[in-house]
Amino acid sequence: MSTLAIRVDDLVREKFQQASQQEKARWEEAFNLWWRIYFTEEPNQKLGVVVDYFRQKSAERGLTQEALDELLKDE
Repeated sequence: MSTLAIRVDDLVREKFQQASQQEKARWEEAFNLWWRIYFTEEPNQKLGVVVDYFRQKSAERGLTQEALDELLKDE
């Protein structure tokens, strides 16, 4: 991963600097996903980028397809 310096307003900078390491990591992850989607040119690919991202995160956190199916099934 690389670092990119961008300009933000003072309040955003202040709030980010005050955030915990865990919050900063979440914000960096969210911005990274947003930019990835933004720079995907094909509209059909934008959804795929989001789906792939959440599929990867779910797998990293141990959510299997079977567990997801169980959570989503109608009772």
